[in-house]
Amino acid sequence: MRHPGPKLEPLELTDEERDVLKGWIRKRKQSQDVVLRARIVLACDRTGPGGVPVSQCQVARELGVSTATVRKWRRRFTERRLEGLTDAPRPGRPRAVAREQIITVITESIASGGERLSTRAVAARVGTSQSTACRVVRSVIPVGGENGSV
Repeated sequence: MRHPGPKLEPLELTDEERDVLKGWIRKRKQSQDVVLRARIVLACDRTGPGGVPVSQCQVARELGVSTATVRKWRRRFTERRLEGLTDAPRPGRPRAVAREQIITVITESIASGGERLSTRAVAARVGTSQSTACRVVRSVIPVGGENGSV
């Protein structure tokens, strides 16, 4: 005889929360992690016979994830609702120089009809390393020539 799991409290999603979760699932550019979390919460919102919430094991089997995963995201949703399903900020030092600062220096130089700046010159004007300036320049503007000038 199987031992029943803990008694689950119904999630009681509001219509607005349900619409947001369904929107996340339909969105083409949404992170697949967030889509899976939305699917888990929507599946946990269902009720079985007698108005009892669907078990976490059943949801895990249906979605092909572990029971621990279902338990984690169900708990996070009950604690923080929709905000609990999004990714938390990652640790690490924030960027000291905004990408926009480097782009501004480059566009101002081009707009003034002036000189072609090297990545070292851009880095000196912005106050960052040459490698950071080079990385931003390469991601925005195709580098011309062999000498690294912009």
